[in-house]
Amino acid sequence: MTRSTIHKKLRNWLLPAALVLMLQPLSAQQDTSGAHSFTLEESVQYALRHQNDVVNARLNRQASLEKIRESRGKLFPHVNVNASFTDNLKLQTSYIPDFANDPNNKIPVQFGTKFSSMVQAEATQTLLNSDYFLGLRAARVYDQLSVKDYERTAIATRVAVSNAFFTVLVNRESIRLTDANLVQTSKALQDTRARYEQGVSERIDVDRLQVSYNKSETQRANLERLLQFSMDVLKFEMGMPLQEMLELEDDLDSFTREMPDSMNYNVQNRPEYSMQHTQVELDRLNLKSKKLEILPSLNAHINYGVNWFSDSFSDLYKQGFGVSALGVSLSMPLFTGTERIYQVRQRQISLKQSENNLAYLGQQIQLEVKEAWTTYRNNAASLAMEEKNMALTQGVYDRVLLKFKEGVSSSLDVATADSGLKQAQVDYIQALINMLVSKVKLEQAMGKIKPQ
Repeated sequence: MTRSTIHKKLRNWLLPAALVLMLQPLSAQQDTSGAHSFTLEESVQYALRHQNDVVNARLNRQASLEKIRESRGKLFPHVNVNASFTDNLKLQTSYIPDFANDPNNKIPVQFGTKFSSMVQAEATQTLLNSDYFLGLRAARVYDQLSVKDYERTAIATRVAVSNAFFTVLVNRESIRLTDANLVQTSKALQDTRARYEQGVSERIDVDRLQVSYNKSETQRANLERLLQFSMDVLKFEMGMPLQEMLELEDDLDSFTREMPDSMNYNVQNRPEYSMQHTQVELDRLNLKSKKLEILPSLNAHINYGVNWFSDSFSDLYKQGFGVSALGVSLSMPLFTGTERIYQVRQRQISLKQSENNLAYLGQQIQLEVKEAWTTYRNNAASLAMEEKNMALTQGVYDRVLLKFKEGVSSSLDVATADSGLKQAQVDYIQALINMLVSKVKLEQAMGKIKPQ
C-alpha cells in the first residue's frame, strides 16, 4: 500500500469522524522524548528531509548520477591481465614423414614441453561505437527523469503534509466550538438546577439540559482523542517518530485569508508533463540507437605478454620469451536479416504512442484544473454560507436561552436550538476542511506547488 493510499484512507476516516462528533473512544498515547514547534512550511521542510518516499527519490537521483558515470566509464580504456600455468601430463603425439630414411614412412613424434606458463596484459580502447555515445545521452535524459520524479514525490509530500496539517487545525477548531457550547450549556444547567431547587423549574428541564451537557462532554473527549490521532497522522506524513512531541504555530485564519483568484497556469509546470516529455526524448534516442546499429564499430588494442617453457618445473621461469601486438578491429554488420527493420518500426510506434500520451496528458491537466477550480469555488462559497449560518444559529440559541431564563420558552426549545447550533458547527467544519483541501488540490493541479 502506497503512502498516498494510506493518507487518503486516514483522512477519509478522520474527517467524518470529527464531524459526527459521537464516535466510540479511540486510544492514543503520546510520549515526550522530543519536542518540535513548526509552522506548515517548517513541517514540509522536515518532511522533505525525513519522509521515506522523498528519501528514496533522492537516492534514485544519486543512482542516476552513477548511471551517467557508468556510461562515461565505457569510453575509457579497458585493461585485462591473464595468466596461465599448464602441466602437460602427456604431450600430444603427431605423425610426420621420416625424412631421414623414407619420407613415405610416417613416424610418431611429440611437440612441446611438459610445463608452460603465460602472463599477458591487453588494453582495448573504443574508437567508434554508436551505442556507447547514444547511451551517454540517454543516461543524461534518464537523469532528468529522476529529477522530475523527485520533484513529483516532493510535491505529493507537500500536499499530504498540508492536508494532515489542516486536519489538526480543524480538529482544534472543533474543540474550540465544543468548549464554547460546554460553557453555555453548563451555565444554563446550573441556573436551571438552581431554579429547580427553588421550585421554579421542573425536573424535566434539568434532565434535558443535563443530556445536552453530557453529549457535549462526550464530544469534547472524542475530539481530544481525534486531535491526538490526527497529530500522529501528521507526524507519519512528515516522517517524524510518533513518540516525539509536535506543536503547530500556524492558525486557520492565515490559510483561509489567502484565496486563489484566477486559473493562470502552464501545463509544463506539472512534473507529470515534464516526465512524459522526457519519456518522449528517451523513445527518440531508442529509435535512433536502433537505426545507427548499421554503423561499424572500431576498437584499438595493444597487448604484451611473456611465455615460459621447460621440461622441468624448476627451470620453468629461468628464461621467458616476450610477445606483443598492436592493432585495430573493425566490425560492420552488412546483413542481419530483416529483424532490425521491424525493430525500428516497433520503436517508431512506441515514439508515436509517447507523443500521443503527451498531448493527451496536456488535455487531462487542463480538465483537472477546471474541475479543481470549480470544486474550490463551490467549497469557498459553501464555507462563507456555513459561517453565516453558524452565526445565525448561535444568535437563535442565545435568544432562546435568554427567553428560557426569563421563563418565556421551554427546555425543549433550548435543546432544539442547541441541536441546531451543533449541526451548524458540523456543517461549518465540513465546509472548512473541504475548502482547505480543495485549495491545495487546485494549486497542485495548476503546478503552483513547488518541490522546495
